[in-house]
This record gives sequence, structure tokens and C-alpha cells, in this order.
Amino acid sequence: MSTQPDSILAAGPLSIEPYVDSKRAAEFLAFDSKTVQRLSRQGKIPAHPVLSGSRSLRRTWRYKLSELDEWARAQRNSATAGSATSPKEK
Repeated sequence: MSTQPDSILAAGPLSIEPYVDSKRAAEFLAFDSKTVQRLSRQGKIPAHPVLSGSRSLRRTWRYKLSELDEWARAQRNSATAGSATSPKEK
């Protein structure tokens, strides 16, 4: 197999998922955008920090909807997610 750029492009176009901002991520999850930002800082949802602004410590967050979808499905299917509705053991 050749590693020449022409042979890589001949295989077909790459499908690259774009990153979205916290507002779009919040719409997707049906959360408030402030909640999405807080969960991002806490490391509870899949997020990618991006440095921005004049201060090097300032971060904004970017998200991939496929990662958020996978995270949401795992939350829905986890044992702890259903524990609020499961009967208490005696």
C-alpha cells in the first residue's frame, strides 16, 4: 500500500465531525448551557477545552455530538440511572 497523498485521497473523502459550542451541546442534551459548562469543568461530560481570550487560563469548551449522545445513552442505561425508580430492598 502506498503512503502517497494521492492514494489516501483516492480512498474517499474523510467525514470529520465538527465541534459544537456549549449552547448547541445544551440544546442537544436539553440542558441549560450553564449546566453543560459546569459539568464540563467537573469532567462529568465529554468535553474538549480550548484556550481562548487574552488570559491564557481562560477556557471555552467544545463538544462532539456523537460523544454526548454516547454519554447520554450510557447514563440512561447505567444501573445508577434507574436506581431512583427501583424498589428499595428490605
